[in-house]
Amino acid sequence: MSSILKVNTIQDLDGNLIISKDSGGSGFLSPYASSSAAITYTVTVASKTTAHPYYGVGSSNGYFINGIESPIIEIKGNDTSKPYHYKFDQSDSSNSGHPLLFYNNVGKTTGFSTGVTTNGTPGQAGAYTMIAVDSQTPNILYYQCSSHANMGNHTFATSPVVNTGVFLTLPTADGSSGQVVTTNGSGVLSFAAATVADDSITLAKMAPGTDGNIISYDASGNPVAVATGSAAQVLTSAGAGAPPTFATATVPDDAITLAKMAPGTDGNIISYDTSGNPVAVATGSSGQVLTSAGAGAVPSFQAAAGGGKILQVVSDTLTSEYTTGSTSFSDTGLTLNITPSATSSKILIMVTGSAYSNTAASRLLLTLLRGSTNLATGDSSGDYGFAGLSVNEAIQLTGSLAFNYLDSPSSTSQLTYKVQGRLQPASGAGQLSLNSTTSTILAMEIGA
Repeated sequence: MSSILKVNTIQDLDGNLIISKDSGGSGFLSPYASSSAAITYTVTVASKTTAHPYYGVGSSNGYFINGIESPIIEIKGNDTSKPYHYKFDQSDSSNSGHPLLFYNNVGKTTGFSTGVTTNGTPGQAGAYTMIAVDSQTPNILYYQCSSHANMGNHTFATSPVVNTGVFLTLPTADGSSGQVVTTNGSGVLSFAAATVADDSITLAKMAPGTDGNIISYDASGNPVAVATGSAAQVLTSAGAGAPPTFATATVPDDAITLAKMAPGTDGNIISYDTSGNPVAVATGSSGQVLTSAGAGAVPSFQAAAGGGKILQVVSDTLTSEYTTGSTSFSDTGLTLNITPSATSSKILIMVTGSAYSNTAASRLLLTLLRGSTNLATGDSSGDYGFAGLSVNEAIQLTGSLAFNYLDSPSSTSQLTYKVQGRLQPASGAGQLSLNSTTSTILAMEIGA
């Protein structure tokens, strides 16, 4: 005749609960443990013995579950719509001041409250902590006193939520080949294609390459290395669909504007030396001229060679008739002003015009003045001037008068040159710019 031994609990040598009647005994758990018919453990508090896993650590008191000192407790459940409930009854007075709660580790860093309810005050009738176990209950939870350290132990469950110190929910389905496990930041893991976060690839993470190469992309979008090129070459686009290359720098025609040129010395100009390199030509001194040094040499500013250069020209015209019947010189209206640029300059005066003298007059005389000075030197008094139109007494005469004079004023002040006219003798009339024809006075400054 065979016998069957029925036991409520089995413990290991250290006192840890392995199987209990309440936890399913041989592996069966029935009936369904609803919230109103929860699997109930009686909790008491007493001094720790050496059987406690945290003997000598934290509080000197420990939890006793159904009389067993802080066992490892298996809890079961999977369906979130039908969780299995485990009640930890703390009605015994020894529980006073020792609320039992669940944590992620023995140090109680993070509390676990999903599906956890508490009732009453520990140590008083009706006090308990109950946990509803389903697929979201972590595989490891630590039951500990919220007020004292190291009084309890931990539970274990078959669950996709793994407690590694943080609560991680494993994927419920397999991913695709090459996918990686990612987190949503709240402990929920899933399979997803591998991605690289923005700004996460540092230089240290890049594989070594050829010194000086840079990275571009080919027509297929694949990264390629662009060879270093030679010294002073620049990276040049090859157009759409092709990586750039290093090439000798070129500048398009008409591309260098004044704004793009580097600053230089005020007044300098640019030339080229014998090697074809651009060089600056120094400004030189006032009045100097740019002078060629011949083929293969840079020009320079030099003093102007020799005299005789026309430095300026000034002119005036008379288009109204000038008439005189006097033997004294008077202004004809033909006048101009000129300011020499150097005291060494000479002023060449040229006068032309049409003249008239009637039968009663013997001659019309013209002279030239600088300011108030009569420049005529043909006679001691200058009374006969520079030009004259003589008439026989029996006729009238019309003709052209012209004369030139080279003056040396030795001045850089403004000078006034004018033409005056008179009759000789004083009878009849003499005219300049007859019938309003044009008479001209012209002055040229001649450099020394």
